Amino acid sequence: MYPIHRLTKVAKLLSIAILLWTTLLVVPGKPVHAESYSYGTSPTNTIGVARPTISFLFKTDIASPPSSYAMYLNDAKVAVSYDTAKGVFSYTPTQDLPAGTYTARMTITLSGYQPIEKSWTFTVAQSAVKQLPAPSADQTDGLAAINDYRLFYGLPPVKLSDTLNAAADAHARYLDANRVGQNKASTESLHDETAGKSGYIGKNPLERVTYFGYAKGIGEDASLSNGTLRDSIDSLFDAPYHRSPFLDPTLVEVGVGRTGNYTVLEFGLENVTTSQSVVSPAPGERYVPTTFDGHETPDPLRNFSNVTYPVGYPIMAEYYGSGVTKVTLMSAELRDSSGQTVDLLIDTPNTDEHLQNAVILIPRKPLQPDTSYHVKVQWQATQRDGSAKTETKEWDFTTEPIAQMGKQLLHQSAADYKRFYVSPAPVARVASFGLDASSYKVDGLSYPMKRTPLIVDGFSYLYIRDLAAALGATVEWDDVQRAAIYTKGTMKVTLYTTTNQYEVNGVLKSTDTPARLIDSNTMVPVRLLAEVLGAKVTYIDSTRTVVINY
Repeated sequence: MYPIHRLTKVAKLLSIAILLWTTLLVVPGKPVHAESYSYGTSPTNTIGVARPTISFLFKTDIASPPSSYAMYLNDAKVAVSYDTAKGVFSYTPTQDLPAGTYTARMTITLSGYQPIEKSWTFTVAQSAVKQLPAPSADQTDGLAAINDYRLFYGLPPVKLSDTLNAAADAHARYLDANRVGQNKASTESLHDETAGKSGYIGKNPLERVTYFGYAKGIGEDASLSNGTLRDSIDSLFDAPYHRSPFLDPTLVEVGVGRTGNYTVLEFGLENVTTSQSVVSPAPGERYVPTTFDGHETPDPLRNFSNVTYPVGYPIMAEYYGSGVTKVTLMSAELRDSSGQTVDLLIDTPNTDEHLQNAVILIPRKPLQPDTSYHVKVQWQATQRDGSAKTETKEWDFTTEPIAQMGKQLLHQSAADYKRFYVSPAPVARVASFGLDASSYKVDGLSYPMKRTPLIVDGFSYLYIRDLAAALGATVEWDDVQRAAIYTKGTMKVTLYTTTNQYEVNGVLKSTDTPARLIDSNTMVPVRLLAEVLGAKVTYIDSTRTVVINY
């Protein structure tokens, strides 16, 4: 069996695919020039709810509103409402519709023109539910996690849709019942269903949401992961193809399904004619992950040879909305805090059939912890009218010193995360080690110590590996020199345990408080730490705590 951690992606499905648009001519009632209109109807297939919303979407070039309109269900007139802004006529039955086939009919009269009349049919399934259930605790928690990202990126919060919840939940149950993707013999996509199998609702996301009466644009994310629901949502966000719908400004509502190790997210989208660009990681974010380990379908590395996971955390830039029809990348670069260029793997709409208005920049190697990076992207956006606009996006971000710090802080309070950890310049970090504690803290989050601090000859000593973990550094042991080698970014410190010396980037220095080897562990005195790192190190006697500001 494969490790239980797999992602797949399906593209955004717009309402045009749901509503079966048609462009026609209105026949004038008197000799004036003809105008055009388009329409869409919903539902048109078999549906699984007993009180479906029956809709007629009407778009026209005629400026004046309809002088009259009416909707009929099996020739009985119903109380239709009209949303003038969206051009949607709709009616939701006040009583359950018995199973069977129904004919809906819409009539619209525009002053000076012949009336428009359109009919369509749909079927209420024998198994149609009478009332969609209220959101579960998992669905509420999933919404909160999604909105944490929305708030942090300055995007409007979204709400739960009972209809999308039902579709997501039903599909998650199907995946679990049929153990999709859990072994080599299972070749079915996490987004597909096969007629005849247990729990079948519809073969693709579009059919499934339509079955529950949804008639707007949708997208879907699905994952197989043995973590918590929030872990699954975080993993979906980190995967570049799956991150896209989270950051869509046109996203208005979501559905969440969770059964076993399967998570399904349905994204409800508005179709807007304007466009907005969004970049990720967010400008000024200071706890960006350093790595991406793959497990995404499609594989973003499939077009590159001699590249293996893990790679650096993917960077994205995307236009949302229908105002932009094409994006062409002209140049892209990533530089670290020393100004060195970072090697990138670049996916664009010209090279990747799964991208439309987005570019993905993947660092070939994992990024360094607690390191600042600068991104520069120049691209050309083709507008709906055919005109092209060239634009340059520049922003910076800083990686987290410890894996998953950013996720923990984000979900503790997205508002505080945005307030304190999005800044024009890198933020100062605080690490604290209690001499009587079993854990240390970094920016308020606790992590277990591998070795407790101690006091020798009146000096406080910290275990080098705990220290390196807290500060986003690495440590190697040189048995020949009997020294611990501490590396962070461009700084390399050799801490000798047999002499009163240490070395910084090849420069040998003397100290009265050298590192010590105690019980086979390299322990570093706080005084030496201040000398080496140039950090502000404070000892709080009342709590026997060493505080490092760096």
